[in-house]
Amino acid sequence: MTDTPLSNIEQQILNTLPAGRSQAITLEKLAYLLQINKKRVSNIVADLRKRGYLIGSNRQAHGGMYLIVTSNEFWETVNTLQKSVNSQQTIINALLKHEERFARV
Repeated sequence: MTDTPLSNIEQQILNTLPAGRSQAITLEKLAYLLQINKKRVSNIVADLRKRGYLIGSNRQAHGGMYLIVTSNEFWETVNTLQKSVNSQQTIINALLKHEERFARV
């Protein structure tokens, strides 16, 4: 986490997120509770995660977001994000096989 003070809405999000995966809250419900749109919630949560706040997410059916409280939740989150990074890198590598066809501007 950084020393940057939290904005009011950031603090509200952290206060609203439940502790633990079993209590995960959907993006839709979080947006409804905070009276802001889903895109804004998503952007704020992404920013908080980039700043080191322990926010996990469960992308399965009936999933949602939550504050990470256990080692298992922490490593599930890290592994899920790592798989996403690896998948994106595979796509980038496949696209770069064609880079000679396109000049950089």
